[in-house]
Amino acid sequence: MEVLITDGMMKKSLSVLRSVAPIATRTGVVSSYYCSMAGISRFADEQHRVRRTSPRAYVDGVNDVVDRFGYDHVLPVGGWTTNVFSEHRDAVSAPVDEVLPAPESMRIAQDKWRSYLLAKALDVPAPETVRLDSESDLAEAMELQFPIVVKAGTESVPRYVAYASSETELHASFDEYTERYTDAPLAQEYLPGQGCGFFALYLGGESAGTYSHRRIREFPPSGGKSACAESITDDSLSEYGTRILDALGWNGPVMVEFKRDADGTPNLIEINPKFWGSLDLAIASGLDFPGAMLRYLRDGTRPDFSFRPRRFHWPLSGDIQHAVARPDSIPTVLDDIVSPRTATNLSVRDPLPHLVEGAKAVVSPFLGD
Repeated sequence: MEVLITDGMMKKSLSVLRSVAPIATRTGVVSSYYCSMAGISRFADEQHRVRRTSPRAYVDGVNDVVDRFGYDHVLPVGGWTTNVFSEHRDAVSAPVDEVLPAPESMRIAQDKWRSYLLAKALDVPAPETVRLDSESDLAEAMELQFPIVVKAGTESVPRYVAYASSETELHASFDEYTERYTDAPLAQEYLPGQGCGFFALYLGGESAGTYSHRRIREFPPSGGKSACAESITDDSLSEYGTRILDALGWNGPVMVEFKRDADGTPNLIEINPKFWGSLDLAIASGLDFPGAMLRYLRDGTRPDFSFRPRRFHWPLSGDIQHAVARPDSIPTVLDDIVSPRTATNLSVRDPLPHLVEGAKAVVSPFLGD
């Protein structure tokens, strides 16, 4: 089985590649760049460049790679790519239905307002939210207690989060957003608690494995991607996450993101209908989701996972940057770097990707994939 993996500049694509390479007969990596993190891995047989000029042009570019090199399957990794493949699935040369949810389920997951309405209909806690279709909706938003979170209305792009502590700041955030983007932003109640997530793989429309995690450190420290995290089991996260995914008739990988309120109750923040940045943690915890997907595609085999809680950090993709931003965390970051109890994505058997990973950490404000 020959497999093509997208979004080669993302660290989670490197995770996918390292997992599926022992199963695949040949592996390829697609990126917007001539050289990518996963593309220079010892586990990649080929790397290909396909630029993102438009969704359909990207699909056509991937199709050209699939047709010329004979790949049997394409595994979409990033949010933009997964959404494009979902919307254009009938045009993709390789079969992708088995690794994607139904189109309407994907659209609900991508749309944070529709996800919020679904949560309310299912009695899943969620922060009070107002969609700002026009300036007149700001009056309703101001009924929320400050600070108010102003965020993008879609999961993948654009990436925008602002915190308004007054009416003036709320208006300014709305104006800034609407000047830059065409979709309607959301105003949302701010929750003071810890961010947490429920992660799942659905195969053939049925859950094949789940777990949760808690973030120990993030970058940026004010709230961002996991720099260090621990895998856990959490009954409330599992209950709410499964309720949402079953209602959507989900298929494929997914993260359901929550944040705890003042009482510790998890509230739905958004659905991330794709592989997630902390995928390494799942694999280290005995839940090799990418490998399970490929085996399922090959012969219909369903996994029999054995979960074990683990602690994981990404030194070059957030943790060192966290320490620079928060010097008081330097001792704990250093302890995780040297501790055999903390797993890491750094590999002496596959070192070249980490040269790109380190370079990307320096220039990441200017990079996509």
